[in-house]
Amino acid sequence: MDDQNLRYVYDMMDRYDPETKTQSMARTTGYTATKAIRMLVRGLFDQKGISPPEFIGKNEKCVAFMLNGLAEQGVIYQRKIEVI
Repeated sequence: MDDQNLRYVYDMMDRYDPETKTQSMARTTGYTATKAIRMLVRGLFDQKGISPPEFIGKNEKCVAFMLNGLAEQGVIYQRKIEVI
């Protein structure tokens, strides 16, 4: 896959968690926001200024931290890499 344009596609399906009584919206947005703050606190992402999610996605350590942390909370993403 070297020297080719790649597209990373992430699919996610989440539902209400009756055990924790947490809505899917809270799980997928709230957990993501708290993981982003933890990522900043740990110094994994230190770019100054406005940073859209695409900037974080360029750093594999940040992506792994985010997805692994969400997986620990039961929010699972499926990743597909496509050559474009």
